[in-house]
Amino acid sequence: MAAALDTVFDISLARTQLARDVDHPLSAHGISLADLAILRELRLAVDGKLRRSELASRLGITPSGVARQVAPLERMGLVDRESHERDARLALVVLTETGKQIVDEALATAEAAAARALASRWNEAERDQLSALLARVRG
Repeated sequence: MAAALDTVFDISLARTQLARDVDHPLSAHGISLADLAILRELRLAVDGKLRRSELASRLGITPSGVARQVAPLERMGLVDRESHERDARLALVVLTETGKQIVDEALATAEAAAARALASRWNEAERDQLSALLARVRG
């Protein structure tokens, strides 16, 4: 049997289901879970600014993936771009005041949705164990 591969598929399915359960309530804020991930990282940054490459590293996606995800957020006025005068690779993604407000409101919604989604699948001890196991992914 392919126990290791089955585990990877099960993790992928769980991720998809959990993301859907958290993503749906976020529509009330006009953003998706993927949007919230970017906005959250910017909110956690000391000055609300990060290079695209840093965002990509923190989210585990490519810099071009960040560029594709940031473009609609920029059109919505949630982030802005701050160019480096001599090197375009060093351009920063900056959280706007509107972005700060939206992310703060959306984080509360997402936290409640995440708690419901996790509780519907695992008991408290299992959630604690799962959290400890997955914390290793972040290193």
